[in-house]
Amino acid sequence: MTFRQLEHILEKLAAHPEFGTSEYEEWLKFEDAVEFLTRTTRGLIPIYVSMSDIYIYSVLTPQERMINNYIDDIMKWNFGPSSGWGYGLTNDEHGKPKKMLYSPLEHTGSRVFNGSEPIFFLRYFEGCLGKKSYPELNQKVAHILDIHWMPERSAYCRLDRLGDYQDIIIIKNTDQGIVCALDSDALELYMFLTDTVLVRLFGLTRCHDWSNFMETDRETTLLMDSHTELYARRTIAIGRRQKEAAWLRGFQIIRRARNNNIMFRLLQGEEIEPKQYATFIVLDWKHGVVREWSCSPELLGNYFEESDLPYETSPAFFRPEVLSKYKQDPDKYKVESRIIYCRGAWSLRYDINEEGQVYVYLRDLGALPYKEQLYWRSFNELPKAGISSRAWKTDFLAEWDTDYDPLESLKDILSHFPSTSDGTEVWKPDPERLARLSYVVTDSVKEWEDQILQLAIIIVDGLNKKAIKAIAKELGCFDKELGSIKLLRECLIRGIPEEQVTQIIEPLTELWELRSHRGIAHRGDRPSVGSLREHYRELLSKCDRAMRLLADLIEAKVLDKGLSGAKQ
Repeated sequence: MTFRQLEHILEKLAAHPEFGTSEYEEWLKFEDAVEFLTRTTRGLIPIYVSMSDIYIYSVLTPQERMINNYIDDIMKWNFGPSSGWGYGLTNDEHGKPKKMLYSPLEHTGSRVFNGSEPIFFLRYFEGCLGKKSYPELNQKVAHILDIHWMPERSAYCRLDRLGDYQDIIIIKNTDQGIVCALDSDALELYMFLTDTVLVRLFGLTRCHDWSNFMETDRETTLLMDSHTELYARRTIAIGRRQKEAAWLRGFQIIRRARNNNIMFRLLQGEEIEPKQYATFIVLDWKHGVVREWSCSPELLGNYFEESDLPYETSPAFFRPEVLSKYKQDPDKYKVESRIIYCRGAWSLRYDINEEGQVYVYLRDLGALPYKEQLYWRSFNELPKAGISSRAWKTDFLAEWDTDYDPLESLKDILSHFPSTSDGTEVWKPDPERLARLSYVVTDSVKEWEDQILQLAIIIVDGLNKKAIKAIAKELGCFDKELGSIKLLRECLIRGIPEEQVTQIIEPLTELWELRSHRGIAHRGDRPSVGSLREHYRELLSKCDRAMRLLADLIEAKVLDKGLSGAKQ
């Protein structure tokens, strides 16, 4: 059941049938409310509801207290939502003032509940305009479940195995009141760790018109279901010889559905359900064939044990578009030149061969969630070439790859870009954007444009115009009409040969023009630059050489003579 379905059912429970009809008398029996409570003990569990006619509040109680006459004891509950810890004064045996700390749920009217643990506290603050009370999650619950408040989702969340946000506790302020619901899997983990059960208290009232109601008689019925552990007292009030009002007050005990063995397996990180593995077209270089094979570790061989199974390093090849999904969602994925990181969930090594195919070793595919494996399988194709030369060196020969990689070289120099001798930053790094920078792997114009934009933001927007302006003023070459690139050129031309200035300025100018609205990246047509992959790689090389030369000049203090009055 989704949270929206919960809201819809609560709205129906609060709806009044026409007074005097048979439907109205049925409504007073609360059968729909009892059904709602018995159906919401798994999945998304409503644990706190504060509406005009519906009240639900849940606490965690030690399982060991569910003995003897606990049902009668719990039926005596007489408390509202806890506001948390408190303090006060009392008198000791000598009549002297004595300080006191009051714990949550200290006086509940029930020995079972005294000292139990609230999931929520209902806090009050007169200084909050328009809202004097709000639910606050018990910090112990938040820490143990490792959940965090995300206001844009109105929920306490964590990441699932696919790196997606999972709503664990949802809190919504509706027109009718507050509704809070908790994921039962998370609840079961907490109950297992704390040896508790959830006791859900409820009180519901129904009447067509409370202002004109006058009771003349009443009928009281005990509702007791040991199977669902729901116990309640229903009272139907009679006024003017008709059944006019009713209230239902009781509790329900919700216990774990999964036994201790399963919970211990979860704590040890084991899979409860058998993990699934997809099959891929792979280059089985052990047997010299191309074949379809599973990525299950049990069906893969290694170099240390003799078997007829393909090596776990057998590569599967994919169309380069497989990376687009990850590049287009930088908040969730970080794509580096040979590895993909998924937010808090998984990572995957990959590489690209001479034909532009992305490839991954079978053992690494097997470590992915099954849903992610299926995504990769949809891009699987026959190999057009083998693995890259750098992968052969690093993965199989255990040698350093010394071949020039413009992307990695550029990232390296930008990650360690120097400041001037007085600490002035001519160029400011943006580590988050820099980490997202990657190669263009397809001939998609959009991918090319996206990477051009990212590169321009990193390099051109990273130029510190304030510092460059100060240097230009000291050198006597400041012109308010010039932008950062041209102003930097005027500063450099006064200290180094024009050939070196050109090596720095031309790539930055080209990048700016590609990014700008006058550039080819915004004309809507395919740019006439040949292969987009090769063009972007060459642009990276130019930018790498330009930024390395600029860094060398800064370290050589070429710009220092213009810094006597420059400030960051």
